[in-house]
Amino acid sequence: MNATIEQNPQLASLRAAEEARRLAMLAGDTAALAVLFSDSLDYVHSSGVKDSKQGYLDQLASGALRYEVLEFIEPEFRLLGQAGLVTARMKATVLRGDVRKQVSSSFLAVWADSGGGWTLQIVQATPLPAAA
Repeated sequence: MNATIEQNPQLASLRAAEEARRLAMLAGDTAALAVLFSDSLDYVHSSGVKDSKQGYLDQLASGALRYEVLEFIEPEFRLLGQAGLVTARMKATVLRGDVRKQVSSSFLAVWADSGGGWTLQIVQATPLPAAA
């Protein structure tokens, strides 16, 4: 990250929330994600499938969705009023049931700062073209 984030406590806390999300996704930690996710979360996967908070958590809890590898590459953090915007590339190895899939996407995550911490409102992922 850069010095600007280190000098701005709000950006630093946004970065920490996004990293907590990544680690919780990788661990399948639905309790941690339930705290980070807004009750009205819309999570649009790179496949175009849209999940609610409960739908996403249910998939992780049941094992229908599991992350074996999850990297957020070159994340960028911005503040817009009480909103925090995170953009990055994601590389993951995902298990959906017994099917292992390599995922490469870019995403936008929209967080809200209610004064009591960041909550994730929206994730919109877009598949990246296969490397040539």
